[in-house]
Amino acid sequence: MNSESSRQEWHYLNGLEVKGPVSLDQLAALMASGALPNGVMVANQTTSPQWRSAAEVIAESLLRQNSSSAPPPNPPPSSASAANRKSGSSLAEDLLQRVSETLNEVAGTEKLEGFNLKEMFSETFQHRTVAEMEEYLIVGTARTTPPISEVQTGWPKPWLFARFLVFFGLVYFGFVFAYQQFQNLNLVPGLILMGSFATPIATLILFFELNTPRNVSFYRLVVLLGLGGIASLFISLIGFDLANLNWLGASGAGIIEELGKLAALILIVRSPRYKYVLNGMLFGAAVGAGFAAFESAGYAFNSLVSIPGVLLNTQMLHTIAIRAILAPLMHVAWTAMVGAALWRVKKDKPVTIDTLKDPRFWRVLGLAMILHMLWNAPFSPPFFLKQIVLGAGAWFVIWGLVQQGLRQVRDEQRALASSASSAATRPNPA
Repeated sequence: MNSESSRQEWHYLNGLEVKGPVSLDQLAALMASGALPNGVMVANQTTSPQWRSAAEVIAESLLRQNSSSAPPPNPPPSSASAANRKSGSSLAEDLLQRVSETLNEVAGTEKLEGFNLKEMFSETFQHRTVAEMEEYLIVGTARTTPPISEVQTGWPKPWLFARFLVFFGLVYFGFVFAYQQFQNLNLVPGLILMGSFATPIATLILFFELNTPRNVSFYRLVVLLGLGGIASLFISLIGFDLANLNWLGASGAGIIEELGKLAALILIVRSPRYKYVLNGMLFGAAVGAGFAAFESAGYAFNSLVSIPGVLLNTQMLHTIAIRAILAPLMHVAWTAMVGAALWRVKKDKPVTIDTLKDPRFWRVLGLAMILHMLWNAPFSPPFFLKQIVLGAGAWFVIWGLVQQGLRQVRDEQRALASSASSAATRPNPA
């Protein structure tokens, strides 16, 4: 350091304790030895009374020294680069914070509390018996739906979805291997169906596990997967015929298809017994999974017939693989968002115009449309960066809605407990 910097006395923060004074040379030595982090905050009574990063102060001192042709400094190695790294990291963290706050504001969700992906999926690969898996799926009937007082309201720990993904994935690769060995045309439809349904179904099972009230049966889920899928496709095709959105190109599908899936969801699920946000999220995921699987099968078939005379071309296998990998970030997630937002407003009431006009609903619907339109927009950064970013945004909103769904169940539990306590303390009539 130059002589002026060496003479200055700096104080630094060690936790909440102010320590010093030390010179910049001493600070640099402490940082180089690892005794202090590069981001330690320092202040100088005369020249820099505000707390600042030590790396930033040292970097400025180096610049001043270089400009005055002073002797080579003695800073800790890479202190300037550490400051640059910290600055870049701070910018990235600030951007991420702003994006998350914007998504929370648009979706009407709150900052996630106690959320930890590693902890949530900590039981995914634990050993489970067949009996456990069978028992896990027997829910949603009058005799198998647990009382709301027994429902877990902490972050769920799903695990069954991974078994479905592995199972259907192995079946798909079995079809591919069998066709390559025997060239039998009868194997091609099964190959397309298994490849198109594997990931959407596994993602749907994940939402089935997130539905902590456990009041939706597996049978109803399968019906909604098939019926919701074909109904949403049919309504969307009508929308493409009626709407004049050709000027939007492929992005126009973001409006028509999201409205088509919403219409199918409203038409099919009308029972008042399903009143929870997590129910709506599961129903939306089922419709989205059906739509995604049928659409992927259609794209695979188009790839199959695009090269005459070649029955199992690499383009078809590539289409199946890419759409399978991206499936959890697309239709299933978008419609799950919309379903959760709709049930957040309507609860156990029928859907009305007022329901659809509620900002807590239409903002999430608009967000799903925008994500879908950007997904289809004609720009494609490498490594599927666009799809990963858009999918991460959708899942950020989903976790916020899951948190609201868990809070809804918790509030109902508290209300029931309060009612029971009041009834117990009420004096009996004479």
